[in-house]
This record gives sequence, structure tokens and C-alpha cells, in this order.
Amino acid sequence: MFNKNVTQVLSEINGITNSIIVKYPVTVAVSESQDMMIHVNISKLDTDSFEEFGIKDSLGDFLSLFKLFGDERTVQIDGNSINVSDKNVASSYIVDNVTLMDAYNKDPEQFTKTESVPTVGSFVLTPDDIKTIKSGAGVFKDLSEVVFTSRDGDISVALAATNKFNAKSNTFSVTKEAETSKEFEVKIPVDNFKMLPVAEYRVDIKYNSARDSYRILMHSKTLEDFKVLLTVKV
Repeated sequence: MFNKNVTQVLSEINGITNSIIVKYPVTVAVSESQDMMIHVNISKLDTDSFEEFGIKDSLGDFLSLFKLFGDERTVQIDGNSINVSDKNVASSYIVDNVTLMDAYNKDPEQFTKTESVPTVGSFVLTPDDIKTIKSGAGVFKDLSEVVFTSRDGDISVALAATNKFNAKSNTFSVTKEAETSKEFEVKIPVDNFKMLPVAEYRVDIKYNSARDSYRILMHSKTLEDFKVLLTVKV
């Protein structure tokens, strides 16, 4: 239970939130701003099931605990405690009450609903693309949004400024070949992009015509059933 694969994925999620309700088989985490969600299928990483538990404002500390033990450690959940032991070393970690963490109590339903919405743009974002855009954000600190624009069959991923009174600003963009059926422009905060785990993703821009609303759904191409759902503005 709670093997190295699980702790590694939770470490990636820790870059997005320090509070989480860990569930088996599927855990859905949400950012503090509630506009970024992560879907991870724990059962694809570890066949040992467990009861759900909550970690409030201390996921990083919880994960650091496992670094004190070797790969042969044993992990057991006993009520509101997680007991970890390895040879002569043992620890009991008190977890939080799930009923008091309603803001973080998410389920996979939102991902299922979003997947059923038509895709109007799809492309692949590579680890190098993500690193390049994150590096660009470090250079152009005045650019606070990442803008996804569909035009002429391509999608550009660009850094932009939100200040409408700034007639001139720096620019930085990566253009990707894409499959598109509609021209659009959607934006997310650059801080959300910076939190993305570096991996290769298929990025689907979803459009609900009845609500005239967009969302971005990202599927990891390296980790099965790992998805990112981003709320956007137009």
C-alpha cells in the first residue's frame, strides 16, 4: 500500500495543492483557487486498496514522512492514523477529518461530463513545450496569462498581459499543429500553467455551445488515466 509510484504522483500534485482527500481507486485533487483539477487513477499505480483519508495544508510534510523509510516499508490505515514502519523505525501520522474538507471532496464526475462535450481543438504539448513556456514566464514577468488561440488550423500557446491599458507588451508564444473545428481564444492564469507537472499531454479544448463556455482537458500520454481539467476565461 502507498508504494513509490503513488508517492511520486502525489508529489507532482503537491505542486498544485497542499490539501487533498486521497481516495481509492480514483483521487481527484483541486487547486486552492478551485479552477484546476487533477484526476489520477491510484489503482493503476498500486493494487492495494485503502480507505479514503484527508490531508489539510500538509501534503508536502506527509510525503516527506515516506522519505524516512525504505522501499520495503509497510503502511496501514488505522482510523484517523496512518502507520508506517520499516525494520526498527515506526511512525504514526494523524490525518484530517474528511467531513471538514468539503472544498476538497471531489469526484471524477466532472471529468466524465467534460469528456462528453465536443472537442473544438486538439494538439500535443510536449515536456519541452511546457519547460519552454514556463521559462518564458520567468523572463516576461509582466505577462500574467497563457492564451490558447486557434487560427488557420494551428493553435498557439502564448504568454500575454491582462492589463488592457498597456497598449504594448512583450510577447512569447509556441505554435502547435492541431486538429481544429472552430476558431477561439481562451485564457488561463500563468500561475496555473506553472503548476502543471512536466509531461507529455494531449490537450483538448472543449466547447459547450449551449452554455457558450470552454474548458481545457489534458490527458497525460505517459501516465495512464492522469488528467488535468482547467477552467478558462475568454
